[in-house]
Amino acid sequence: MATQTPVRAKGRPRSCLADAAIATAALELFADEGFERFSMEAVATRAGVSKATVYRRFCGRDELLAHAMTQLGADVPKMPELGDFWENLTQFLDGIRESAPGSLKSRIMIRVLGEGERHPQLQAMVTELVIRPRQARVRLILNSGIQSGRLRPDVDIEATIALLIGPMVWLKMLRLTPEAGAATTETIVEVLRAGLVPASHS
Repeated sequence: MATQTPVRAKGRPRSCLADAAIATAALELFADEGFERFSMEAVATRAGVSKATVYRRFCGRDELLAHAMTQLGADVPKMPELGDFWENLTQFLDGIRESAPGSLKSRIMIRVLGEGERHPQLQAMVTELVIRPRQARVRLILNSGIQSGRLRPDVDIEATIALLIGPMVWLKMLRLTPEAGAATTETIVEVLRAGLVPASHS
């Protein structure tokens, strides 16, 4: 039986190094310059690649930025499989809160908060690619708490997600830390816990 020869794709293979450089440059450019000054050409210059290299991959700046934003969406804090439910929830929330104020992720979110109202497509992009993955993870955690009896079965999951994530984002964006007198993640969870646990666990 004759062995079939694999058919090679036309054109040069894409460079993984160029892909990574373009995505990183896109995030850094957005954090430094904002959405209005974000362009394919500027990303190419920062990434050290030709404009043709960028245009072969993306048809416009929105597609390029969305591709780069998937990196932030994939960087969702992981949840330990074992341990106390409340400790695990606190640890997960700390993962949302703890990125340094000057980190790339924090600078990007500050840009989104400042420019999202003027650019609805930017707000929609970040909501879908960055915020929803984190909401989905918290939703899974809370549902596991209900199934294990650690949370009341009638808990409003969506309202609880807002009550948990909101303070983490607020504390991070304003650079408020426990050392500066701000609430810790543990104390925030403890305040909410009183209204979330079944009567038998209170």
